[in-house]
Formats: sequence, structure tokens, C-alpha cells
Amino acid sequence: MRWSARLTGVPWRATPPSGAGTDRGTPSGDAVVVPGPRDPTSPTGPVDIPDALDPTGVLDPHRPQDLREVLNRIPAPVAVTYGPLHQLGYANRAYRELFGERPTGLPACDALPELGTLGVLPLMDQVIRGGSPRSVKARCILGLTGNRYYNVSCVPLTRDPGDPAPAAPQASPGSTPTSVPGQAPTAADTTPTGDDPTSGVLIFAAEVTDQVLAAARLRESERRQREAAVTLQRSLLPQKLDQPADLRVAATYQPGGAEAAVGGDWYDVIAIDGGRTALVIGDVMGRGLRAAAVMGQLRTAVRAYARLDLPPHKVMSLLDGLAMEIDANQIATCTYAVWDPQRRTLGYASAGHLPMLLRCPDGTVLRSEEQNGPPLGTGGGVHLSHTLRLLPGTTGVLYTDGLVERRDEDIDQGLDLLARTLTGAVGAPDVVCARLLRAMGVTSDHDDDVAVLAFQLPAEEEESPERTPALDVVSQEV
Repeated sequence: MRWSARLTGVPWRATPPSGAGTDRGTPSGDAVVVPGPRDPTSPTGPVDIPDALDPTGVLDPHRPQDLREVLNRIPAPVAVTYGPLHQLGYANRAYRELFGERPTGLPACDALPELGTLGVLPLMDQVIRGGSPRSVKARCILGLTGNRYYNVSCVPLTRDPGDPAPAAPQASPGSTPTSVPGQAPTAADTTPTGDDPTSGVLIFAAEVTDQVLAAARLRESERRQREAAVTLQRSLLPQKLDQPADLRVAATYQPGGAEAAVGGDWYDVIAIDGGRTALVIGDVMGRGLRAAAVMGQLRTAVRAYARLDLPPHKVMSLLDGLAMEIDANQIATCTYAVWDPQRRTLGYASAGHLPMLLRCPDGTVLRSEEQNGPPLGTGGGVHLSHTLRLLPGTTGVLYTDGLVERRDEDIDQGLDLLARTLTGAVGAPDVVCARLLRAMGVTSDHDDDVAVLAFQLPAEEEESPERTPALDVVSQEV
């Protein structure tokens, strides 16, 4: 590094003249003091060289150190106990500043009551017995400076049984040397004894207050964002379903648990011309406010397209183009079905959605296995319309993947379980929805949101024998 200085009337000098300057700094001919080269390892002035330092003032790793002095310089709270009762042998300055003065020689339950509150004393017993470290995380400590959070570790202190017992430790500055009221501490009170190599425990507390508070702020932010998404999601879903005279319908929506972000599941029931009814179920991939917002736009579009009296596969094509315009990176699955009471047919088209389940009047459950079109937002796919003729008393269920998908199971297992559950889920559509959620294990802590739409054809009092088939495939349109 080059030094330079300028006094009034004196020109700048980038370097000192030859021979000018010493290690202490020597005035030059221009009356400018220029420091000479310095050795970073050499002391800058007269210093007392401790025994642990070599003559140059550098720490000598081969010389013994005063462990108490080392621990006392650590800014984290540290305490050392010995013996099976964990008698306090030493507490450093940071520990005393946090909890106050602590009497040495007393058992930890008396000298260190804060460790009992934190649940650390049982860990110290485990350390003595097993000789392995133990720790607890993010424990709140009410010290002299207020609430702080620490990760507390208990480390065994071992010694060679052949080594002589250490001398009685001296009282550290600021600590209370007495161990028993009215009696001065002795070497036996402050010295580990016995042949057990695990003769003591070192308690070390690392402060994590900033991390704990940051995590709490993050959780609070996520909670507020989730509440906003749930509010938006519920406001975009129909508040009341249309109830056609010839079709009973019910639906339910269950948001994911606190650890799961809200998704884009939706359902709808739309009355269209000719006394027909459109049934819609859909799921926008992704989580959070963005998925809920995309869901709202698609649901609004479906209601508009339904009133154009288009076949289901045409509605799917229009939704596909709209989804690409909304967000090319956001895809969705959807099933759009139209019930015609005069023909007693159900026409539907699916864009990558899960198969619809139908429970026949005799209890048989059938799964629609027809070819699905690609999900919405992929573009360029071919969607098909399928038409089924249903018998009175048939119950149908449309649902999203949260009902049947589990992380540790194949989705076919969930579909099979849902089909078996639907076999015995008799009753009105709202009862069927509730039973399916309960049987599939969907609770308030579920890791995904779930939407279920159930519809049911009223049963006739007497059914003609020639109409035993529960449903027939009438036609397919491209």
C-alpha cells in the first residue's frame, strides 16, 4: 500500500524518497511522516507476551491455553458441569450476562434452573450415560435481556482414566465461588472424580433468535396469503347451485391444510336452453393466488360458452385457446357434461381430467374409459364428445385429483377405493359427497384441495325389465 499526504504548499508525493521512513515512521525532507512497511505478524508497540505467544506475539498452538480464558471470550453462553449430579464448575461471561451470576459447586437443578425449564437436564443425564452429544433446537430463553431463542447442545467432556485428576479450578471473575451456603468450596466440590471417562458436560447455547423470528414472519406471511387465496377461491365458486326439477345435484370444496397452498379446483352447475343442465369440474395446475385467478377466468368462460348451445368438445376447444391466452405456462384439466332430460342422455367431453364414476341402480359402479383430449392450455389437441344413456336412479360423481391422489400410492389405487366407496354411498347427492370425503380420508389437514360434484337421477317407482342396462354409449363426436 502506498501512503501519501499533502501539506499546504507542498506538492503531492506518491512514494517516499529513497531512504526516508522507518517502521515507526520518519519525517521526510518535506516534513511528511510516511509510515514504513509493516509486518502483519509483528506487534505495533510494546506488548506483554503471554506464555501462549511466541516472542513475535503470534499465538503458539503448541503451548497450553487457559481453557477458562478461552471460554470466557466466547460470545455464546457456555457452562461446564461435572459428576452425575451435574455440579456447576464454570459459567462464562456470556452465560452470566444472560442469566445472572450462578453459584459453582451446586447441582445443575439448583445452580442452573433455566436448564430444567428448557428440558436440557434429561439430555445431560443421557450424555453422562451414553457419552454422545445431545441437543435441542429453538428453545425460548427468558434472560436478563428479554426473550431470546437458542439451540442448546450438550457435549460430553471426557478424560483418560489414567490421567491425574485435574486441580481444583479457580473462581472466574464475576462468578460466585461458594457452592454451599456457609461453607467454602473445596477441591472435592469442584473437581471431577471417579473412573468414568465421561466426567462432565459442556453446555453450549447458539443464539438463533433472528432465524426463529424470520421463520415466524414467513409463516405469518404464508398464512395471510393462503387466507387470501382461500377467500378468492370460495368467492369464485358458485354460492348456490341450480337445482333442476329432473336432476338433483350437490357439490363440496375442501381447501388443503395449513401447509398446502390453495389450488385452482372448481365446479359449476349451469342451466341452459331446452331444460338441459351443464355440469362442470376442473382443476388448474399449480397453487396459490395465480391458480385461483386463472380458475376464475376459466369458470366465467365456461358459463358463457355453455349458453352458446355448443357440443361439449367444441366448448373444450374454446377453453383450450382461452387458457393459452391467459397464461401459456398454466394448464388445466376439465370435464364438461350436459344432461338432456328429454332424451335421458349425458353428453360430455374431458380435457385430461380424471374419469367420471357412475353408480347404477343395482349398485354397480362404472368408470368412463373413453379417450380424453389433452389438458387445456396445451393447444392443438383433438377433443371428443361422448354420449351416454342413463337409467333413473343413476348417481354420477365428478371430482378432482385431490380426492384420489396420494404421494405414497399409485393413483389407480385411489380410483379403485373411490369406486368401492361409491358402491355403498347411498342417499342424496350431498350425503354422497360427505361420505366420499370421509371414506377417502379428506380432512382439514389434507395436503391438497378437493372438489366433488355429485348428481343423481330420480328413481322411477317401476322400471321396465328391458331397460336393465344402466347406461349405453350412444355416439361419439369429434
